[in-house]
Amino acid sequence: MAPLASASLRPRRRAARAVGILGGLLLLVGTVAAAAPWAFSTKALRTEIEAQVRQMTGLATVSQGQAVFVVLPQPHISIEDISLSDPSGALRIDARYLKGYLRVSALLRGQLEIAWASLGQPDMVIDLDGQPVPSDSAIGRAANAKSNSPQAASADEARLAAVTLVDGRAHLKNKLGSSDILIDGINVTLDWQKLGDAARVTGQARFHDETANISAWVGHPTDLLRGGRSALTLNIDGTALSLATEGVLTSAPTAHYGGHIVAAAPSMRKLVEWGGDFIRLPAAFDDFALEGDASVEASGAAFSGLRLRLDGNDFEGALAVQTNEKTPVLSGTLATNLLSLRPFLASLPAAVGRDGQWNRDPFDPNDLGLVDLDLRVSATRLVLPSVEMEDAAFALMSRNGRLEFTLAEANAYQGKVKGRASVAAESSSVSVRANGSLSGVEMAGLPPGAIGAGRFTGSLTGSANVESSGSSMSELLRNLDGEAQITIAPGELVGIDLAQALRRIDKRPLALAVDIRHGGTAFDRAGFGLRIAKGIADIEEGTLRGPGVNLGFGGSIDFAERALDLRALATPSAAEPRPGQESPQFRFDVVGSWDDLAFLPDVRSLIRHSDAAAPLLSPKSNGGKSAQGGERQD
Repeated sequence: MAPLASASLRPRRRAARAVGILGGLLLLVGTVAAAAPWAFSTKALRTEIEAQVRQMTGLATVSQGQAVFVVLPQPHISIEDISLSDPSGALRIDARYLKGYLRVSALLRGQLEIAWASLGQPDMVIDLDGQPVPSDSAIGRAANAKSNSPQAASADEARLAAVTLVDGRAHLKNKLGSSDILIDGINVTLDWQKLGDAARVTGQARFHDETANISAWVGHPTDLLRGGRSALTLNIDGTALSLATEGVLTSAPTAHYGGHIVAAAPSMRKLVEWGGDFIRLPAAFDDFALEGDASVEASGAAFSGLRLRLDGNDFEGALAVQTNEKTPVLSGTLATNLLSLRPFLASLPAAVGRDGQWNRDPFDPNDLGLVDLDLRVSATRLVLPSVEMEDAAFALMSRNGRLEFTLAEANAYQGKVKGRASVAAESSSVSVRANGSLSGVEMAGLPPGAIGAGRFTGSLTGSANVESSGSSMSELLRNLDGEAQITIAPGELVGIDLAQALRRIDKRPLALAVDIRHGGTAFDRAGFGLRIAKGIADIEEGTLRGPGVNLGFGGSIDFAERALDLRALATPSAAEPRPGQESPQFRFDVVGSWDDLAFLPDVRSLIRHSDAAAPLLSPKSNGGKSAQGGERQD
């Protein structure tokens, strides 16, 4: 039975194959016959394609190149050197060629209907503020139809085509941009088969020599054209930027997008520069990452539930950017466990030059024209170049070239710190005002290089109020004015034992210069005031009180030259000396550059306390008599 069944199937298969071949030949003959009017008439072909493009999109088509109709292997038309533009001038496309692949079913009915088109090397000029869709096109009629109306339902049935751009470029213009934005290396496909369907964009594009993969999906494009809303997803995957967002886009009364966004970039500075460099950033802003809910419109953007990473710092909170002003405005509230300001301060010019003096390089007042700010930040731990704080809360505000920094409060080295500073640009110079206070700061914990670090221990309390102006750091310190008050209680002066010096001054006065450079001087309270004028601070009411010693000191601090000239007198704090005995005193100076201070005991005072050396300082009479009238002894 099997051989008989197999033999009976062979004729059937041959017949089916013959029918298929015959059908294909008939289809081919029908296609050729239907295409004959256009295959032998270039003018008719151009006219039909121009009419179809105009009917669907409203774009006028002009071509001076060759037009060809090709039947095999797939019916398509090819037109060289073609231009498409809308009447308003908002969109113009000049392409090296257009290939339109036709629907065979429509062709058999005697119609040219493009199912998929390819534009080669299109050069596009797009005005983002224009309206490139005329009302008498299929897209225009759909846009003008009232939502949920019979007219809208009918318009949404109009068929479109998929369009592929091959090696194209686009010049984007808008009223806010001072120059064109150029995107090249465009190889993308727009798949929008029917007006009522979703539209998809997939492909690649290059911006500033960086290529990225792009994919987008718009759920209801015609709803957007009618001033409504549509679901939207967008993905950009490139080395300079990766971005993924999903949300809802609304077109009226103004364009608005709301959705969740995730973005990352190796350098935010590069992205800003690509945007036209209208914002100057004070730091590298590397290692950028953002995630949160976004609300975006033409005038700016707002982010809530934000998680932000910049230069190794992680923040949470909310931010808003307004771009409708001449200078962008950035505002918000952020919180972080660890905030290092080192990256933000690294771009500032060095305060001290290579010669060890204040930097004389002129400031650039434009550095203050970064962006208008209104930021409030709280940090569990705040790290500056040489100081660390905890539980810091500060505000940063900038407007019209004036920057204000307010430290509401912070914990530092077991004490409290607060302060405020403002910097304003004035033509070729800057003016600075600052005030601040310290309370209960333990000096033993201060880092090396801080004022008094390593020389004092104790609880520091103080306040300062200063101001200055100048075109360089050197000028700022030379023009410094203000006042300050410092108190340390209790504490120790490290590296000099004044009590021991007073005890030994009558026994080994000349050895004190070496002996007292060990140990320390404990005190109950030390303090002084500063009166600053033109970079020079007079030390006022300098006192140190401790067991066995009282120290009074004065002098000046030259901030401009980074120098100290201090004169001090140490006396015992014990009871009054017995009659006929002089209370011991120890005088010394501390002078020189801040980086190389010299401790100079008063040698003449020490000599007077030496029985052996004191006569060397006694005045001699002309007759060889001493000051006491005695004869000179040889």
